[in-house]
Amino acid sequence: ARSLRTTSTMAHAASGIGLQNPAFFVGRAELLDWVNGLLNLRLTKVEQVASGAVHCQILDACHPGVVNMSKVNFDAKNEYDMVNNYKQLQIVFDKLKITRNIEVGKLVKARPLDNLEFLQWMKHYYDTATGGVKPVDYDGDVRRQQSKGASAAKRQVGGVGPGAKRSANVHATSASRNGPGPTRGANDAEKSTSSRGVVRSAVAASNAAELKALGAENAELKLAVERTEQEREFYFEKLQDIEFLCQRPEFANTALARVVEKILYFTEGKPDVDAIIEECAAATARETPSAAEETRNDGNEEEETVATPTFDEAAALGAALENECIDLTAPSSPLAACAPTTELTPSRAPLSPQPTNV
Repeated sequence: ARSLRTTSTMAHAASGIGLQNPAFFVGRAELLDWVNGLLNLRLTKVEQVASGAVHCQILDACHPGVVNMSKVNFDAKNEYDMVNNYKQLQIVFDKLKITRNIEVGKLVKARPLDNLEFLQWMKHYYDTATGGVKPVDYDGDVRRQQSKGASAAKRQVGGVGPGAKRSANVHATSASRNGPGPTRGANDAEKSTSSRGVVRSAVAASNAAELKALGAENAELKLAVERTEQEREFYFEKLQDIEFLCQRPEFANTALARVVEKILYFTEGKPDVDAIIEECAAATARETPSAAEETRNDGNEEEETVATPTFDEAAALGAALENECIDLTAPSSPLAACAPTTELTPSRAPLSPQPTNV
């Protein structure tokens, strides 16, 4: 067994590596083969280690007995249970003096890149601590039986076949021959990382071009909306002027004003202009009297004014007759037109004024 001082030195060396270290160029396929061979799992995606239980068991295989497997939950499906697994992992880190930061908030989101980098570091630490050799007497299935959700883990991951074991043995032999340095898959990982970088650059350029096109289209739409609002205000003011003219006294009762108002206030589809013109013309004709009627009414009023004396005139005529001082044939008399043609005799009794119905 290694001393605590040796373990602390290795932990410090493993914790201080940067992203340019060859450990971070290990490919996904190699990582999955390594984890499956070490722990007897059947992982197919890097995101399946997001719960933190696999990381705990990796340290358990590296330092047997340092992890309390009874507190590790392999059936963690929500963030609460996953955080508890990472708490156990942090406890082990503290025991081993590992200063590597665990970004729990990113890992529990099951983001592929975050989980890939952390799993790459875990492999680097394991290779540094053990030389890349799997413990002969370590049984991953037996150790998982002591954890929570062991039956679910068995259904989900199960054991591995001969192919996976052969891959693990090949990896262990290569690691023991070459030491804890970069593995044979480093070149492939570097190529994969380079290709991912090219793809990301192409996607970023495409997104930038699309964003620029959307910005130009948005500016054109804003300009079109502004022009439309100006046209709306212009024509609305014209309609207000027309409405004001139709309501002026000199135009209010004309047929044209009625037609225009009816069209302005029409709201049910397109108005029938011909029908509106006929309707307004008929209404105007009914309300306006004809010229013949106006002439006849004026003549009747004049006849009544000449032929019919007023009450005051009749009273004055009676008083004059009493005093026998009026000449009915005088042209200035209002009743000259209706005065008798015979002369009045002096012996005729004077007339007294009588009430006259006007």
